[in-house]
Amino acid sequence: MAVDPVCHAEVAEENPPGRKARYRGQSYSFCTVACRAQFQRQPQKFVQGQVTAGEAAYDPRMFMGDM
Repeated sequence: MAVDPVCHAEVAEENPPGRKARYRGQSYSFCTVACRAQFQRQPQKFVQGQVTAGEAAYDPRMFMGDM
């Protein structure tokens, strides 16, 4: 099981109802398309701890979109 980074619900990792998105090389699974859309608007809000010192908080080139 995977955890939706937006609402923290458990979702099936293989076939999540809200599909998947990739951000900074990491794949995220979502319980609904609404959660995925919210993540896509502000991924840095939901992936705390991935940004290192001196690195920009959000770079659109790091977001790879739908999977």
